[in-house]
Amino acid sequence: MTPMTSREEVTRQTVQSLYDAYFAGDSDGMVDLMSEDVWIRFLGRADFRGKDEARRFFGQNTPLLEDLDFRIRKLIVDGAYAAALWSETARTVHGRDYANHGVDVFEVHDGKIVMVHENNDVTVHRSHFGHDD
Repeated sequence: MTPMTSREEVTRQTVQSLYDAYFAGDSDGMVDLMSEDVWIRFLGRADFRGKDEARRFFGQNTPLLEDLDFRIRKLIVDGAYAAALWSETARTVHGRDYANHGVDVFEVHDGKIVMVHENNDVTVHRSHFGHDD
């Protein structure tokens, strides 16, 4: 008999798997961890539902930063919810230095991410990529 896994462990493992896929540049792997009707919101930039829209967004967004140093400063998990405080530095596809910080908030059910809300300093992002990127 295998021990039961707590909701917090499932949430933590699912969120960590998402970041592992992100670090590997595997946007399809990220989307595979999401529910069919996932809700993803990037503050001031994007708000969409479903895996198809998620796949399209991550495919366009991921290549914007090169030599990315993304660090999770703290991962807080409470039941189905998690919050990851992070910071990042990189070089943009335009060759400029980039630095930002924020918090990602997740909701996980049955090992699938049903909600991601990413909050960062949107003025930093817009200064490098404009309003619509």
